[in-house]
Amino acid sequence: MNLRRLMNMRFCLSFGLALGVTTVLVTHRGEPVGNLEGPGIVYVYFPSLCAAPGDASDCKEIPRPSRPAFSSMAACSAYADQELKNEHNPRVMASCMKQREG
Repeated sequence: MNLRRLMNMRFCLSFGLALGVTTVLVTHRGEPVGNLEGPGIVYVYFPSLCAAPGDASDCKEIPRPSRPAFSSMAACSAYADQELKNEHNPRVMASCMKQREG
């Protein structure tokens, strides 16, 4: 009799705990996360002049009147590759940063 009571109590506690967790998960759902690559995301090209060729630890952004922006990372990278070829300076490094328009 004692074993039967213990099994019944264990079942009720397990069922109650599972029901509680399910209730919390269902009632506290957040808003769905938007697509991070969706509208409003652009990739901006930043050229930098570094103290030593290939060393990104000491670089300063090269000021420009405007920064080129692209709709994809591939387009920004292609532009960066072309700009670096035209520079002919091993101290110049380029990066494309993802930013939200606005």
